[in-house]
Amino acid sequence: MDEALTVVHRHEDGHRSITVPVARAGPVALTCTDEVWRPAHHRAQRSIATWWWAATTGKHVGCRSMNVLTVAMLLDFTPAVTEFTAWSAKIKWRERGRERSIVPDFFARTDQGTTLVIACPPVSGTSPRWQGQQRVLRQACREAGWELGMPRMPAPMALANLRWVSRYRHPRYGDREVEQALMSAFLDPRPLEEGVRATGLPRLSTLPRLYHLLWRQTLTLEWNRAMGPDSVISVSGPVPSGMRRPVETETV
Repeated sequence: MDEALTVVHRHEDGHRSITVPVARAGPVALTCTDEVWRPAHHRAQRSIATWWWAATTGKHVGCRSMNVLTVAMLLDFTPAVTEFTAWSAKIKWRERGRERSIVPDFFARTDQGTTLVIACPPVSGTSPRWQGQQRVLRQACREAGWELGMPRMPAPMALANLRWVSRYRHPRYGDREVEQALMSAFLDPRPLEEGVRATGLPRLSTLPRLYHLLWRQTLTLEWNRAMGPDSVISVSGPVPSGMRRPVETETV
C-alpha cells in the first residue's frame, strides 16, 4: 500500500462527495448518508442488482446480487441492528502506483453504538483479490474504530421460512386488534391453523397479521421446520443463531 487509506462519502446535503483519511471517518454517520456508488449493469454479469425495502429504516437498500439481498433481509430481521445502508462509502488506496477502491456492501449500526462494515464474499468463493480486499478492510476498521463483519447464513429451511414472513414486514400489515387476538390465541404454544381459528377472525385477513408478528419476533415458530398449518406458534422460543446473529464480527 503506497499511501494512507481514505474514505469517500456523501456530504449530509447529498450534493457533494467528501474524501477524508479513514482515521477521521469513524464519527461519520455512514448509515445515514447517500450512495457514492452503484453497480453498473453488464449483460455478461450473472448477478442482478436489486433493492430491499428495510422495515428497520423505512428506506430502500441496494444489493448487488441476490445473495447480498439475503444478507439485507437478515440484517433487517435483527433487532440489534438499528440502521443499515448500502454503498454509502468507498475506501480508496494506492498500490503499486495504481489507485484501487472497494465499496463495502453494508454499513450497519447496532444498539450498542457499534458501526459494522460488511462485505459479502463472492458466490464463486474467496479469491486472492477478495482476500486482499479483506486485509484492506481490516486495516480500515482498525483505524476508524469500526468492526468488520462476515455474513452467517442460517439453515436452508429457516431461511425459506424467513423469506416467506419477510413479505409481510411492512407496517401496513399491522393491526392492533387482530394482533391482540393472535397473542391471546398463542399464549400457550399451539399449531398455526388451530390458533388462527381460535381468534374467531377471518382466516385470509388474519394470516398476514400473523406473519407480520413472526417478522417482528413478537411471535415465533420452529424456524428449522417447514412452516405450515401444523407449525407450532408461541410467544417465545429459540431463534437459530444464524438469524439471531447474522454477522460474525472479528477482532481487528
